[in-house]
Amino acid sequence: MVNMASTSTNPRYDRLHFVLGQSDEGEASIVKDALHNRGIQHIAECNGSADRLFNALDGEIVDLIVYDFDQLRDRFVDVMQHVRKKVRGLNPFVVIVATVDESNAETVRRLVKAGVDDLIRRPVTGQRLMQTVSNMMAMRKPFVVAHDYVGPSRRVSRRGDAAADNPLIRVPNTMRSRAVDGVSEEELHGIVEKAVAELRDRQLVACAAEVRALSRVLSETYVAARVAAERYSEVHILLLRIEAAADDLRDRAVGTRFERIGDLANMALALTQRIERAGSGKATIEIQLLVKLAEAIHRTLAVERDSLGIAADIANTIARFTGPH
Repeated sequence: MVNMASTSTNPRYDRLHFVLGQSDEGEASIVKDALHNRGIQHIAECNGSADRLFNALDGEIVDLIVYDFDQLRDRFVDVMQHVRKKVRGLNPFVVIVATVDESNAETVRRLVKAGVDDLIRRPVTGQRLMQTVSNMMAMRKPFVVAHDYVGPSRRVSRRGDAAADNPLIRVPNTMRSRAVDGVSEEELHGIVEKAVAELRDRQLVACAAEVRALSRVLSETYVAARVAAERYSEVHILLLRIEAAADDLRDRAVGTRFERIGDLANMALALTQRIERAGSGKATIEIQLLVKLAEAIHRTLAVERDSLGIAADIANTIARFTGPH
């Protein structure tokens, strides 16, 4: 374990890699000059385009992104979650700093949903940015890995199934590794790759937890809908959400040791489609099978990780049921 007292040494800022995306060229120039004066030389600019940002992140392990929220606006959450979920970029644990004109409640809500580490009101100054660098170099918050969010934890206290399904994970602090701990680039890549493997593993569990939770709610809602027909709109929405989560689970299982889970996700998709086609109140058996399959998928990924036996038995039963008659 690294001794935190080592932060008193002079950090090697020249080893850090930053990406800067600011709409105001004059402000960007001021920030770059301030960073250069601190010895930070590796600064890639990616103004005006998410593709430029992704290209910069795909090419190297970046330690810090400083991005103007107004350049992406409605797309900001999706773009930053693409980074956090390792859809694009080499380092999903990169420190993300959003710069904003107005930090109103709606903007802050979006930034939290995007998984940023910090926000800075414009105009940005080198001093304020270096304060964030220093803070993040000293300590990173653990990440939450959920189906619809990956990023720094905002929890105060959580108990029960939700906390168990989305446990916190420690993340690499690449700024500290480079600037303080003197980790080589080869070692750094190894550290990030190991953490990415854990992230992908956690994402599989999170997808399975989402399918399980939604299936339980679907079962309860379906029973209620047989009494109150107007609740079938809720059933339809739940089926769409289950399909999205199962689709995500299937895609994420590809290339992992849990690739066969993709077949079970396909089973879940087949059941949702049968439920949709069955019409009001005529898919009770399919609902029960979906709940059992969702439980088996989650148990296989979260508990019985070295055995697909139970899930395979249930899958065979469902295959016989859903196959052509």
